[in-house]
Amino acid sequence: MTEITGTRHFRKQELSVREEEFIEITRDILEHPEFLKLKNYRHHLYQTRYQHCLNVAWYTYVTCKRAGLNYVSAARGALLHDFYLYDHNNDEAPMEGSHFAVHPQVALMTAEKYFVVDPVMKDCILYHMWPSTPKRPRTREGFIVTLADKYAASVEVGSVPYRRLKALLKGSPA
Repeated sequence: MTEITGTRHFRKQELSVREEEFIEITRDILEHPEFLKLKNYRHHLYQTRYQHCLNVAWYTYVTCKRAGLNYVSAARGALLHDFYLYDHNNDEAPMEGSHFAVHPQVALMTAEKYFVVDPVMKDCILYHMWPSTPKRPRTREGFIVTLADKYAASVEVGSVPYRRLKALLKGSPA
């Protein structure tokens, strides 16, 4: 398992009970050959789309579990929120329109092709771009995915410059 960007999770040889539960909830997605293709797409400059989805799913799982919400559907929806298999940076797109508005629809269609998607998962996938798009999530789990997505993106984009600056201050090359 890959480590979660911005946390100490999944770095140890032995996983905690919470980490094991997260993996059990999401294993079929994490090991699916089509989902694994996300490792081939760059996302937020320095991450793969796979890593980004994993980060968002973990933050969502932890937050929803603590809040007593539907953490299973929320984690699964978060994992699938960017499950689209094209590179928008190369002007690839299966539909007309802005990438911000289109990719959640494509992610939902892709998710439904390979997995059973319940209403909470659908909400998490379709509305995760709010407030960049006008339609907001209808569930508390969907709001948490939206927030986790923004948090993960900021950590992912900021992690490399931070490591470079830290190395520079220590006097070693980045």
